[in-house]
Amino acid sequence: MKKSLFVEMKLQTGTEKLAEALLLRGFPVELENDFISLRNGSQQDLHQLKIFLETLSVPVFWSESRFQLLTNHFPLHKVKEIIHFKGRQHSVHMEGYHFKWRSFVNRRYGIRTNTINLCPYTAIMVKALNEAGIVALAGCNGHGKHNPNFQLSGVYYGVWFSIIQERYMQELKLHYRWNVKFIREASNSIIVANKPEDKWDMNKVLADCYQMANVLTEHATELREWKRRTFKRKMKQTAETFKKTRDINQLFDWMNDIATLNDNCKNESTPHILKRRI
Repeated sequence: MKKSLFVEMKLQTGTEKLAEALLLRGFPVELENDFISLRNGSQQDLHQLKIFLETLSVPVFWSESRFQLLTNHFPLHKVKEIIHFKGRQHSVHMEGYHFKWRSFVNRRYGIRTNTINLCPYTAIMVKALNEAGIVALAGCNGHGKHNPNFQLSGVYYGVWFSIIQERYMQELKLHYRWNVKFIREASNSIIVANKPEDKWDMNKVLADCYQMANVLTEHATELREWKRRTFKRKMKQTAETFKKTRDINQLFDWMNDIATLNDNCKNESTPHILKRRI
């Protein structure tokens, strides 16, 4: 588990600084042999990354789908420029069937999002949620005025994230309280930050998202498999009855009990899932 958001900059090469900045901006990159590449990236992701680097005039050498910084030095102001790069207004749309139990059960991954469009500071979390199989439609950093939040695809993903949060994120040292909130008469869900202080600190928002995203990315394969073996289409009637009656607490307890029974994790140090009221 990484303990801090920024590693010691003086010890990093230019390529390492570039890779870290891109990661914090939401591009799921990895560094190997001084080359940067996208982790589980598509051609669309690759195209967006090329446009992003060209827009910011970052000199790189491409070797197929990998690239390398052409200078030994990468100044801190360029790191900040990447991390703080503003998102763009974009529409978010999902068909009605995406919010149904069948879609929740069948879908293994989330959706592909345009990283350049996503808000800075929270983009890394949107990408990590989708990589872990939790459909995140969009994220907003709150712009220092409102609660940062992530819009999920329906109530089932909201409950599922709550279960994952209790299992995997209890030990994180977060600056804000991130909880699932059910909205629109319990027909949809968001992950929303709550603060004990008067002003939002975007560096703290980014630090929290980095920690949570790191957990989701590290366990993405495990989480997708846990969900696959746990929830079945034949459970539709029970699930949608709870949804129809808006009984989120019973829905949580039911999904949590099933998930616990199907959790074959061999790591004895992982705390047992606790029942709670949402």
